[in-house]
Amino acid sequence: MSEPKHLVNAQVLFGSGFAAGVVVTGLLNPVDRALFLSVSKRRPFLDPRNWTKPFQGLGQSMVGRAASTGLWFPIERLVNQALQHPGRAHELSPAVKSALAGQVAGVANAVLLSPLAFIKYQTWGLPEGKRSFSRTAAKVYRTVGPLSFFRGLPATVVRDALFGGCFGSMRFELRSRVEGREPSAHVSMGALHFGADCAAAGVATVLSSPLNYARNLQFATRLTDAVPSTMSAMYSLGWEAARQPSMHAATGLLLRRTNIGWGTLRVAGGMALTAKLFAGCVVVAEALISFDQ
Repeated sequence: MSEPKHLVNAQVLFGSGFAAGVVVTGLLNPVDRALFLSVSKRRPFLDPRNWTKPFQGLGQSMVGRAASTGLWFPIERLVNQALQHPGRAHELSPAVKSALAGQVAGVANAVLLSPLAFIKYQTWGLPEGKRSFSRTAAKVYRTVGPLSFFRGLPATVVRDALFGGCFGSMRFELRSRVEGREPSAHVSMGALHFGADCAAAGVATVLSSPLNYARNLQFATRLTDAVPSTMSAMYSLGWEAARQPSMHAATGLLLRRTNIGWGTLRVAGGMALTAKLFAGCVVVAEALISFDQ
């Protein structure tokens, strides 16, 4: 994947990121709802009951999900642009730049959005008509104070830094490889880029899944109970897997606990689709600006 040939201003990047995030959130809301119901109701992901009201709850999740998916690529692009220093003797390699940019984007996302994710998680156990974000936040504040909003933040920061670094570097390497191959009449370069992004996001999701498990366990702990540390949560998971009667049972347990499967495919496809829409929105926005000038 070649580096950006020119600098793009922040307004265009964040506007394009938010637009791409909104579109992807809307398109994938049925999948997100089915994933949530499959976990909360303990039934298979493809159970028809998970898909009866595919766009229910879209309004509640639109802003948060659009921000989380739409912030990553603008921040990553801005960091990549800031790291461009032509002519320096010790300039970082493009792969290292991509890894660093991905890590910065991941950490920024974690710090900005983890408190919102925690409140959103608290609303999931409430009846459909009582999932008020503001009332839930007020209840949390009254019960355990303002520091509770940062529950799970260390695990989230490490998870997103690991995901961002892996996704950024692997995405660069895979895109570079497909761009160096012979042109094909059957597969477009856009499809190859999409596949590279899916693969990179899938691997990054799997690698960061133990930290995601720890974060979810911390979120799920009762407000008044002691929160398990990230290391103790992952150690307990490993110990539980080691006590299984067979390797097959241990593998199944780890896959269930870390949500590797349909959730991984959703993240991979969502990141790849957002990347494609983001790039398209940037091109359109710059063309409109040039036309106005």
